[in-house]
Amino acid sequence: MRQRKKASAPNQAPTPPSGASPTALSASPSPLITSAKVFGSVNAAGLLISVLTGSHVHLDLLGTGAFIPATLIPFMRLARNPKPLSASLMGSQLIITAWAFRLATFLFYRATVLKHDGRLTETLSTFSGTFGFWYLSALWGIFCTLPHVLAMYPSSLIVKKISAPSSVFAAISSFGFIISLAGLFIEAIADFQKWNFKMTHTNDQFISSGLWSISQHPNYFGNLLIFFGLFLQNSQALCTAPWRLAAGLLAPLFMYGLFYAQCTGLVADAVGIGIGKYGPSYELWMKSTPLIFPRFKKSW
Repeated sequence: MRQRKKASAPNQAPTPPSGASPTALSASPSPLITSAKVFGSVNAAGLLISVLTGSHVHLDLLGTGAFIPATLIPFMRLARNPKPLSASLMGSQLIITAWAFRLATFLFYRATVLKHDGRLTETLSTFSGTFGFWYLSALWGIFCTLPHVLAMYPSSLIVKKISAPSSVFAAISSFGFIISLAGLFIEAIADFQKWNFKMTHTNDQFISSGLWSISQHPNYFGNLLIFFGLFLQNSQALCTAPWRLAAGLLAPLFMYGLFYAQCTGLVADAVGIGIGKYGPSYELWMKSTPLIFPRFKKSW
């Protein structure tokens, strides 16, 4: 009887651990690769439409709207695993979806009214410029969602342990969620103020009131808060390995670099267009108002 038991033991299937097995998890599609493929596909479609039609209407609808499927597809795949999703990951997915939906629909509506974005006329006038625009748009999406997408990798594949107590990361994650929410509201208010101003004033006037009195680009400031908040929300997952932390930090840094290039005219000549359109008063406003990060001295 003992010999029978020993002989049958090797034929017994091992008891699976709770949740998905490491083998199954490693065989599942990489969240980063899945997300990058979606960003690449959507922006490639945008490039094709731009080349064939020369239209500006679809630019932000596809460029910003791509954030939703690019994060939601790997998120839903992860949600099918038996292991419950973390509150921080669900919170960051909620923030990204809400931000991308609001901004994409607003910018699409604005594009249908204005038809043309003068800041991009020169850039999109050549194939190389158009290709560069959509290539940068894809990179923008991939880099900015790194804190969220890297947090989707199953914990069973993470080797390094975290020494800090989970309560610390819970507090950091909650703080990050609040920062992201604040960024959502700031960006939405800034967009509304500028759009309302343009609809109620003549074309030779520019907005310098409200949030635009304390920052030249309060919408960019709000955007930076959103994605820095995402980094904080997913800090526990990112701190499991140095490369994750470094890659996650690329999101706010890349976004700041892109915004700085846009603000200073390195990408799309918005500065030159503004000076040419509004004259000396615009230059004076630029000199007296911080570029992105607001200075809370004026009352509005």
